[in-house]
Amino acid sequence: MIILGETELNSNIELLNPQSHEHMAIIPLKTQPNYKLDILTLKKGLELGLVEVKECEHSTVNTIIVKNNSISPLLLIDGEEVVGGDQNRIVNSTILVAPKSESKISVSCTEQGRWAYKNEFRSSIHLADYNTRRAKLSAKRHNRPVQSEVWSSIRNLEKSIDFSSPTGAMSESYDAQRVHHEEFLKAFNIIEGQTGVLIIVNGEIKGFELFLNPEIYSHFHEKIIKSYLINSKVENTTFSINVDEARLVIKNAKDSTFEDKKSNGLEKVYEFENSQGFGNLYTYEQEILHWSYFKKDSAEEKTEDIVGDTESETNIKL
Repeated sequence: MIILGETELNSNIELLNPQSHEHMAIIPLKTQPNYKLDILTLKKGLELGLVEVKECEHSTVNTIIVKNNSISPLLLIDGEEVVGGDQNRIVNSTILVAPKSESKISVSCTEQGRWAYKNEFRSSIHLADYNTRRAKLSAKRHNRPVQSEVWSSIRNLEKSIDFSSPTGAMSESYDAQRVHHEEFLKAFNIIEGQTGVLIIVNGEIKGFELFLNPEIYSHFHEKIIKSYLINSKVENTTFSINVDEARLVIKNAKDSTFEDKKSNGLEKVYEFENSQGFGNLYTYEQEILHWSYFKKDSAEEKTEDIVGDTESETNIKL
């Protein structure tokens, strides 16, 4: 169990049978699901007509307005993309928008070459790619301009897949890789009760994602896999899958020092870092709402771990 201050969180994570295809493998993760909390996802909210996403009255690149007309909290996930409006955007941090409320949401543009109304915002079938999410989070943690890092990462993505979007749209890079991605998605099935996933590329553990319950996870399963796949190159297709190493990565993440951060909605926000990786933990009503972890690259591993101010640190006990 994880204990944040006086709050005890269910962090017992079961690692299910690995699945693999070519240079990529996943380990499905399973926790005790919580169905008592009625949480609405953006995709479902838009489909039901209960959620509205719009530009600000005076449009600005890094802010959009989300109106939640439902009686349930609305979940927006870090890196989740909305397309349309004056530019495509990604959400900068996981947020839980209160029922019957309207919120200004911090976002980053993922389509640098367009600033003109296209159509109403809609939920994208893509999540920001792995490298872009890491770059965005790293920039925020080290007080660098987040938007510049996102645009730079998307340009690097286009170069890596030898593709150029007329407007620099991240979604078009994904579309260009659709056939290749579909082959992998067929190999990686959702397991009953699955609430998260750990990703391995060329034998190296790259990160993991964990959600409140299987229903919420199911909305992001394919998006998460594609977000790692689009940044990967085939280097090793004969690697072994070390489940014990995966368990250790998760345990080390639990053992990190978690630092309180300002929340933008109903969620509580914590940042963490250890010698191997970093990420964010979002909680709600004493439950893990969303937990993301990214492995450090070789340059990051050489830097000293970030330690927050003593007053804002929250000790973790297993």
